[in-house]
Amino acid sequence: MRITIVGSGYVGLVTGACLAELGNKVTCIDIDKARIAKLARGIAPFHEPGLNGMLKNAISKNCIHFTSSYKKGLLQSDAIFVCVGTPSKKNGAPNLEYVSNVFISLAKNIGDHGVIFIKSTVPVGTNKKMQSLFKKYNKNPEIKFASNPEFLKEGDAINDFKKPDRIIIGADDSNVQQIAKKIYKPFNRQTNRMIYTNIESAELIKYAANSFLATKISFINEISRLCEKTNANIDEVRQGIGSDPRIGAQFLYPGLGYGGSCFPKDVQGLIRAFSANNLDANIAQAAEKSNDLQLQFFIDKIKKSTNSSLRKSNILLWGLSFKPETDDIRESLAIKLIKAISSQVKNLYLYDPVAIPNSKLELKGIKNIHYLQEKYAKIEECNFLVICTEWREFWDPDISKLQKLKNKQIFDGRNILDQKAMLDANIQYNGIGR
Repeated sequence: MRITIVGSGYVGLVTGACLAELGNKVTCIDIDKARIAKLARGIAPFHEPGLNGMLKNAISKNCIHFTSSYKKGLLQSDAIFVCVGTPSKKNGAPNLEYVSNVFISLAKNIGDHGVIFIKSTVPVGTNKKMQSLFKKYNKNPEIKFASNPEFLKEGDAINDFKKPDRIIIGADDSNVQQIAKKIYKPFNRQTNRMIYTNIESAELIKYAANSFLATKISFINEISRLCEKTNANIDEVRQGIGSDPRIGAQFLYPGLGYGGSCFPKDVQGLIRAFSANNLDANIAQAAEKSNDLQLQFFIDKIKKSTNSSLRKSNILLWGLSFKPETDDIRESLAIKLIKAISSQVKNLYLYDPVAIPNSKLELKGIKNIHYLQEKYAKIEECNFLVICTEWREFWDPDISKLQKLKNKQIFDGRNILDQKAMLDANIQYNGIGR
């Protein structure tokens, strides 16, 4: 099939690369010409394991192309996937400006047929609004519309696309459903994962799913705070409640809170959707508030444990990305922590396997931070270690090197270290809910 992807971010590039790998003729449109030039060489503008290799392979087979021209990108296209961002406005509402601009461009340049799938995360009712906008410029009845929300995890997006746990198709037209079935057939062989809904349900599913997961994270973090006050152990509590199949063990790992480009934005988006319909979003609002409290709780723990010595301290901090296997620092709890305490310490020495370039741009105004190319560098000059992201290389550190910390003290914001091993090595360990 001839498939067009509009937007070359995480969702767009992964979608395009995976569909091109099957032999489809894929064209990716992006208005950023510098990004297009880079993509044409098989280089993704962000870190996603395996993606560069897929892009280069698809390019060599002439199955994927990149352009800034809608006219060229839409030539004889059978299906168009809209994958542009919907960042939050200051009031928390999703900014649909990029989606609207795409639909105007599609209307002016699309051929005589095709299905437009919105993969971007959008509020309920957006698809219908975009259809009305499209029809102001193009009244061709052969152009069909559908909602096809994505469920890709950064750092494991390719695997998520190839082995989906569900494929949501929101469409009012049976022909659109058949086209979607054909596109996704290679990823839907052993078990039927296709779920057909109306457009509004498909839009809401994405917001509801992410907000529910964010709520689980906020809940276990709230329980972890209670554990620290009552001598309960969050690891034991987590295992006890996670073994209940009605609850499940996933997303019950305590930490600094949720971050990234999706959860904070989608929780806010759901809250706005409730408000727009004159309803109270009590649970979503509570999850958001609890998430904010968790980071402050951790910061207060650092301040309390270091007493008046904090201003004289050098901190070694591991992990800057909002989660492992990505260089994405959007709504990163590590970045927020750095901004909150940088003025209260002597120096911050920061290490991350891939997120340092993005972090430098975000933190460029802070004078007392220094970036490390190796995680143990400067450890002898640092008073204590703070772990913010659970990269695999942090899970089993060299204890003899950790003992070189001046205060022999660690603040583990992801509970990834062996508490007993640290204590046995005479290292003061501060975890979450332990």
